[in-house]
Amino acid sequence: MKKKYNLYKDFFIFILCCLVSILLFLIKDTNNIKKVRFNISNLLSIIYSPKDIFNKLSSLEEENINLMNNMKIISEKNKVLEQRLRDTKKYFKYDDKLSKLIPNYNFIPGRIIEHSFTGLANFFTINIGLKDGVPIDSKGVINFKGDLIGRTFYINDNNTQVHKITDKNFNVYVTTNRGIKGQFSYINGNNGMMESVSKKHEREIGLGDTIYTSNSSTVFAPNIPVAKIISIKNNAQKHELDIKVKILADINNINNVFIVK
Repeated sequence: MKKKYNLYKDFFIFILCCLVSILLFLIKDTNNIKKVRFNISNLLSIIYSPKDIFNKLSSLEEENINLMNNMKIISEKNKVLEQRLRDTKKYFKYDDKLSKLIPNYNFIPGRIIEHSFTGLANFFTINIGLKDGVPIDSKGVINFKGDLIGRTFYINDNNTQVHKITDKNFNVYVTTNRGIKGQFSYINGNNGMMESVSKKHEREIGLGDTIYTSNSSTVFAPNIPVAKIISIKNNAQKHELDIKVKILADINNINNVFIVK
């Protein structure tokens, strides 16, 4: 046992002497020693260089990800600005044009930001509200051509919910150019009915006639184009004419709208 202990002791002393010798060797400032130190430094640099390269690559990858995210944000902002520019060019002097179609009224421009469909009604939301001058009372909503597309329904400070004309719960009093009055009701697709028209007026209406909002409503300004007559039938079993109409506005292709007040 004592012999084994002495063996370990001698080995430890040997290692210690080697380390001291190397240390003393490296401390000297001879050219050979400097050369050895330089070579050892280069060796250690080579050994640790992969780690440095990996760290630099990781840092570059993170910077690249941040750059890509910033580019996406800038791209989205550019799309919004480009759309606003297109809208500005397209709807330049909209007030002058709409005033010729619907005189003596003001128009508040808005943009559709969300379509919503429920089991009871059909709505879309626009980006203007009470702060933009939208009346708290329900008012008619039109497209740039002046065609009726709905009425304001719920208004808060920043947004307005619009009840679409393409909803079975939507009704509006209408009239023809000759003053034949009735009520528009939605059926399906782009089709509706002009109801409550007596058969005695059969000769006073014709295919292709446009029906407009009448002056019988506090919601809708008069003379807003609503639909065109596409079918007239005199059903012997009814007291009124069956008048089918086609909605003028393309509800599925609308971005900008105007509230009539």
